[in-house]
Amino acid sequence: MNAVERFSMPLAYSTLGCPGDSLAQVIATAHASGATGLEIRAADGEFAFPGMDASQRADVAAELAAAGLTVLTLASYVRICAPAPQPDGADDPVLAELLDAVELAAGLSAGNRGTGAQVRVFPGAGIEPCGLGSEPSAEMLAADLLGARRLNAAAQRARELGVTMLLETHDSHPRGTDIVRILAHVDPAAPVKVIWDLMHPWRHDEAPARTAELLADSLAYAQYKDGVRNPGTNTVELTLPGQGELPLTEMRDLVAGISAAHGITDPWISLEWERAWHPHLPPVAEALEALKSVLA
Repeated sequence: MNAVERFSMPLAYSTLGCPGDSLAQVIATAHASGATGLEIRAADGEFAFPGMDASQRADVAAELAAAGLTVLTLASYVRICAPAPQPDGADDPVLAELLDAVELAAGLSAGNRGTGAQVRVFPGAGIEPCGLGSEPSAEMLAADLLGARRLNAAAQRARELGVTMLLETHDSHPRGTDIVRILAHVDPAAPVKVIWDLMHPWRHDEAPARTAELLADSLAYAQYKDGVRNPGTNTVELTLPGQGELPLTEMRDLVAGISAAHGITDPWISLEWERAWHPHLPPVAEALEALKSVLA
């Protein structure tokens, strides 16, 4: 038995890695790779998209359940820290979009066995991240408060539907230290956790052990990817897992430690392969095999 065949951790992948694939193709890739979970990208032109009606959601949920696949997350593009079009927050379209995404996540995850639904959101303040160790600007602090306010406003409906909102380390808030500023204003009872996209804190110079420490109480799971940092910048050229510079096994062990502290012995390993944005990348199936080889 080779290393890949010995891979026993729950494996998932994001449909960002196979843009335009049908539901049947996505299921086939999952079965071929041994993946049992999916991060389903909600976007126009995909089999899951904003505005799906109840019947469409039910059909997709039923097919996924029949295929034995868990909807790990609905990957929405809601940006909770985006500036409000009206200063008083009245008729906030971002909050409306968040509530719609919560509803969509609940519908698509209806076939999950023994697990709740989850929906990914971005910070998306539209401003540059703070420098490492720098004090956040007044504009950034206002964005933190706005994002938290929207999460709090959506919390009751999310609880009613059994949905957890997952804030990803991304864009304006790439590090653990950025995310915890938002969480400090979120009601502790709100169903809010964090996705640790392993790439973004690392490329913004936050040590993995520090990210793990900051997210220890709020981590849902990690997204795995790899790349090589362009010298003198925080930009990265993506590579197959194992061919880049990210310390993936160290990161895996940090995630496992957090999970174990919360009584979870088998945390998800989820590949986010960005082929939708970088079509020159190899197929997602190849990236899944590479990730299994690295982490087996």
